Amino acid sequence: MSSSGGYMAESLESLFTAVLILLGPVILALPVSFAWRWWVGMEPEQEDYREKVRRVLDAGIPIRKYRSQLDAEARKVHLNSDRQARIESDLLHPLRLTHFLLFPSLIVWPLVGLFAAIITLPMMPVLRLIEWLLIEKSLLSMVAKIVQKLTRWEIIGIPRLDDGAKELDRVLASIHRMPITVFLGLFTYLIISYMPISAKNIMLVSAVVYIFLVSFISVIRAATASSLVFADPTNRRLIPMDTFVENALGPWVGVGLVFLLSRQLMYGGQIRTDELLADPVAFSISVLLVLYTATIIGITVELIFFRLRGSSVRNSFQKQMITIFKPTLYLFTRDKGSLHLSPVMPLSEWLANDEHLGNEN
Repeated sequence: MSSSGGYMAESLESLFTAVLILLGPVILALPVSFAWRWWVGMEPEQEDYREKVRRVLDAGIPIRKYRSQLDAEARKVHLNSDRQARIESDLLHPLRLTHFLLFPSLIVWPLVGLFAAIITLPMMPVLRLIEWLLIEKSLLSMVAKIVQKLTRWEIIGIPRLDDGAKELDRVLASIHRMPITVFLGLFTYLIISYMPISAKNIMLVSAVVYIFLVSFISVIRAATASSLVFADPTNRRLIPMDTFVENALGPWVGVGLVFLLSRQLMYGGQIRTDELLADPVAFSISVLLVLYTATIIGITVELIFFRLRGSSVRNSFQKQMITIFKPTLYLFTRDKGSLHLSPVMPLSEWLANDEHLGNEN
């Protein structure tokens, strides 16, 4: 009886320690989020500029149209261009707790950088292969055509609100995209950990599956980060294509992570017999290592693929959509409580005009 009680106490202690380890990034994320808010700007004049930018965005108008007015307002309150970029980017691509969970990877990258490099190097040719299949061979446009037929949605164009934002917007947009890429790696690891193979093979299989998943998702996200929008008249909805992809992935990955983590912590000893993953503490440490390794991989994908190939992939996909659907560009605006969806020009004409509306001044 005493040995059984001692074993139970030891198990509870291990479980408690494992939970604390997993909560570590959450605890660290709280002060980081406050520091980020301070870095973006909390002074009265900075908040005043934030409110002016928010009014432009709430009106549904791209920042480019009011760029000169916003710059004039910034000069009045002595805000430099860098501070403007921080405020605008924070409004366009706000960072949440899930983003701040990844910041410790910047500290531990010397420990996980080698593993990330081993996975990233073979990922580059796979990314190119997936891009060739989805974009150059038009598989993604075929999928979009199937979605349109099944849902009976229309495909239109609406200018992105971040058009004309200051340069930091690109950096923050990259950070904003990362959580799904990162958590997809952790999700893959947790799924593969249920396979009856050794811990070493779990890491190997997880890496291979992750390479293909991230390559597939990255090409889709790069292609849909455009002005293309699904219009659902039946349910009175406008769904940007990139939002459609995020909504399709986010809930599955999020709910799956919570379920798999809790199940592995509670029943890991019954699911697996090897010491590495059966022990809750060792498992929690492995989860953090996978999380931060996936973060470094996500940063690399952003720096290499999205920066070098993102625009080309997006433009190619938009041209395919124009050929198939011949969409119209609309302005979706709000004025004193009234919403307006106004046709402007064919999307092809707008793209030929370098995505300028022509009357922006």
